[in-house]
Amino acid sequence: MAGSSETATGHVSAEGSGPSWKALLGLVGASVPMEIDPVIHNIAVVAASNQLAMSGGDRALAASLATLCIAAFILTTGSLGDRFGRRRVMLLGLAVAAAGGAISAVAGSTPVYLAGRAISGVGFAASFGLSFALLPAIAPGPQALARAVATWLGLQTACLVGLSLIGGYLAGVDWRIGYLLGPIVALLALAWCWKTIPEAREARSGGFDAIGLALVAIGLVATLYGISNAASAGWGQARVLLPLLGGLVVLAAFALWEARHPQPAFPIRIFGDPQLLAGAVTSIGFNAAIAVIGLQLSLLWQYVYRYTPLEVSLGELPIILACIASAAWVGALVARGVPMRRLVVSGLLALSAMLAVMAFAGRTTPYWLFVGPLVVAGVAVMLAQTPAANAFVAKAPPALVGAIASSRTAFGQFGYALGLALSSSLLYGMFSPLLRERLSAAGASPAEQAQAIGILRTWLQTHSAAGFDARLVHEVVENGTVAYLESYRLTLLAMAALLAVLAGLSFWILSRRAPPAP
Repeated sequence: MAGSSETATGHVSAEGSGPSWKALLGLVGASVPMEIDPVIHNIAVVAASNQLAMSGGDRALAASLATLCIAAFILTTGSLGDRFGRRRVMLLGLAVAAAGGAISAVAGSTPVYLAGRAISGVGFAASFGLSFALLPAIAPGPQALARAVATWLGLQTACLVGLSLIGGYLAGVDWRIGYLLGPIVALLALAWCWKTIPEAREARSGGFDAIGLALVAIGLVATLYGISNAASAGWGQARVLLPLLGGLVVLAAFALWEARHPQPAFPIRIFGDPQLLAGAVTSIGFNAAIAVIGLQLSLLWQYVYRYTPLEVSLGELPIILACIASAAWVGALVARGVPMRRLVVSGLLALSAMLAVMAFAGRTTPYWLFVGPLVVAGVAVMLAQTPAANAFVAKAPPALVGAIASSRTAFGQFGYALGLALSSSLLYGMFSPLLRERLSAAGASPAEQAQAIGILRTWLQTHSAAGFDARLVHEVVENGTVAYLESYRLTLLAMAALLAVLAGLSFWILSRRAPPAP
């Protein structure tokens, strides 16, 4: 695969040998700016919104603009890399990401700030997607590539832990300083990759599939926007259904266009390969699981156990450390030829089981009882993620490695957004009816139920309900806690069932025979 690529430098390892560590570290560095940005942005955007006096609409746009731009440009930048050189476009992406972060950091008005976020998203699409697509250029051969993919994932997670802590602290001190960490990392990665990464590009004739790329950009943005709105608005609202259904229609038009185009930017038919199709399903599954674990444990620990945000961050370390520790082992399994079906199905089923175990947390469950399930979940993520990621670079046609590899990010974003939206809508959709049911059973009138919900909201925001009768507050909080735990339990069990279904779907897909090569 990589042997036929055009290479501009002499840093490519020989067939069967390991990847160049300098080059591999460079590609890890190129992927990190996008990974740490959400952590920094989630903290910094609050202070930035206040200082720049953003309206409600501006705040909503600021929260998701970079993510939407990543979705819009992820396949375009991958296709441009295939056409003009993956290294060249990745380096340009790092420069663009650095510029976007700097613009947001110095912004004196909302339009300038939003422009910086949009520019950052475009840069992240190129730098992250193509850092993954360049792995075959530094690790030719199936075994070397499998190990490189696992190491890239593991080192990326390790960097994410350290830099996220630094970025979160800096953003807490001053939002402008926080936004500068990403540009610094991007520029350092650019300088490192300039010296260590070979160029990779296939000779390819024909025009640029602008219509196909425009269709997929519009479809992905609309679909993700609709799913993201579902987390707060519910699935029946127009601002969810209209963009979601419209996006799906556009994506269907994209699939039809690509299937008939003589030189498509993204060959839909290649997903007739069972490993690539299962890789897409698996990417959606484990990203949804990561979203559910991160969000629902954070809410449980803060609402019920009164953990501080720092304690929540430290509490989630076992799953991260397990991902890092198991990366080399899982990479070796893939390199030895352990069937993808065995690995991804085991990973998704283990994630499903761990969600089911964590669903039965009670109001006084000690933290140490979460450690084991989190460690198992971390290993399970790598069992699912590594072979799925490997399929996107190992099975892609040489001329389309950039586009196919970049599509992994799109599937992952879809899965993560789906996990957040489904679990949030399930939890909050069940919580209010369950709370009202308990209050009604206790003899509360509709007016008293409304008052109780108001007390509970005040208590959740301030951990106090001054001005209300202490006995009443205690009873409301007690009922609210029981209703919340029941909603939490049913939500995690429902998401565990969804992962089990995706595991079964992956098993069925991988049990099929691949179609003969054209």
